[in-house]
Amino acid sequence: MTRRDLLLARVAASAIFFGNGFGIGTWAAQLPRFKVSLGLSDGQLSLGLLAFSLGAVALMPVIGWAVAVVGSRAMTLVAAFSFAAALLLPGLAPSLPLFVAASLVAGACNGTMDIAMNTNATVVERTWGSAIMSSFHAFFSLGGLAGAAASGLLIRFDVGIVPTLLICCGAMALLFLVTGFWTMNETEKASDGHGFAWPRGPVILLAVLAMFCFIVEGAVVDWSAIYLQTVAGASLEAAVSGFAAFSLSMTICRFMGDFVVRHLGRVRTLQVGGLLSALGLALAMILPSPLAASIGFALVGIGLANTVPVLFSTAGQMKGIPPSMGVAMVATFGYGGLLLGPPLIGFGGELLSLRAMLGLLIAFAFIIIIMSQRALQRPTVQFS
Repeated sequence: MTRRDLLLARVAASAIFFGNGFGIGTWAAQLPRFKVSLGLSDGQLSLGLLAFSLGAVALMPVIGWAVAVVGSRAMTLVAAFSFAAALLLPGLAPSLPLFVAASLVAGACNGTMDIAMNTNATVVERTWGSAIMSSFHAFFSLGGLAGAAASGLLIRFDVGIVPTLLICCGAMALLFLVTGFWTMNETEKASDGHGFAWPRGPVILLAVLAMFCFIVEGAVVDWSAIYLQTVAGASLEAAVSGFAAFSLSMTICRFMGDFVVRHLGRVRTLQVGGLLSALGLALAMILPSPLAASIGFALVGIGLANTVPVLFSTAGQMKGIPPSMGVAMVATFGYGGLLLGPPLIGFGGELLSLRAMLGLLIAFAFIIIIMSQRALQRPTVQFS
């Protein structure tokens, strides 16, 4: 493979991550509209969020095997187009049961795409010869920002839910069609998926930390717009600013991730990240205005930007544990946290309030700070 072909493969993988993030940003930005159009309570909306996450998690063991058999390129493209199509379904649902079912299908397509594109990115990274995985995840965050911004713009011009989804999903499909020509096709079928493996030994603490990080991240992604609208008093079109601030700050900090870890070290990166997340959540809870809450969610994005990459990278370098097994073990609890977080906040908000549930997220952020030293003191090889 020539250097030009390899560069095109890296650009294609980055574009696919961007497209996936664009879809997640679109989903997050439409949640307040789904809630209003179907007349859902916070608890009822949580059923849709739970279904989306459950769909993503449920197929992961099977999809990991399928990627190994079929190859990451074919599975990535099939899953990408499927996700673009399935994201239309929640907007077409006329009732809560159909909204939950549509969310389940969309989540399953997203989970399939997540495994396939990460496996393909691993193939590109291996061929590239140096660590570039953080840049792919940075493009995912950039896509989330773009998806939220595009949705906010369409809402501002009073474009309906279904036309908004048609425009956004059509743009995703076009991007996947163009980049599909340069997506790398491995000469040997991929064997390193992100399937499930039960955490054990020294990886357990890393897995638990990943769970708390994903709980906080998932809660902010799915509930920041709702919080700004219902608690902070933001308008419907301005409600996406919280997620946009979170996504923008995370994107910038992920592009700077290697520099940050190199200068602060892994443990301090997690501790500072946990502290910034706690401060941001506290700001949003104490001063529930659109501006203050958006700044708070931006701080959470800065704090969480490099926590999960550090945990996954550390797990992949644990002595005596195969890299793919270490990453899969941490992913097990990580995706479990992503599944648990949004509905936990929704049902808790139904009993107490969304504002009160930010206090629980603050507690999780402090757990990250407290556990970091012990979890990362295990023997690892040096970062490349």
